[in-house]
Amino acid sequence: MSIILRRAAVHILTFLTRVGRTLTGRKGLPAQPLFRSFGLYRGIYIGGIAMKESTGWEMHPDGDEVLTLISGQFDVILDEVGAERTISLTPGMGALVPRGVWHRMIIHVPGELLFLTPGDTTEHRPL
Repeated sequence: MSIILRRAAVHILTFLTRVGRTLTGRKGLPAQPLFRSFGLYRGIYIGGIAMKESTGWEMHPDGDEVLTLISGQFDVILDEVGAERTISLTPGMGALVPRGVWHRMIIHVPGELLFLTPGDTTEHRPL
């Protein structure tokens, strides 16, 4: 039941965000690969996503990103000053990705991830 409520909340927030952006004349969500249907609240993208595959590198220059694993098993790899640090996540665990730090996710068991990502200036680089 709680997954249904979480998904409903994401859909409601997304709908309200679209209405607000339309009324204020702002264009749609930025062309980020994972930001297709997430809500924007005070400059922070909030959403939940089903993750099945590991990701490439990304970086958020506008602020820290907060990640919480709902289900599955993931590793968050942080590229900190040329050295990689791994944060292993199981359901209920979270990670803080500092502003400007390149990071990626390795998916060991597919699952759902809740995220709060600052701004719409996410940068990407290949593996």
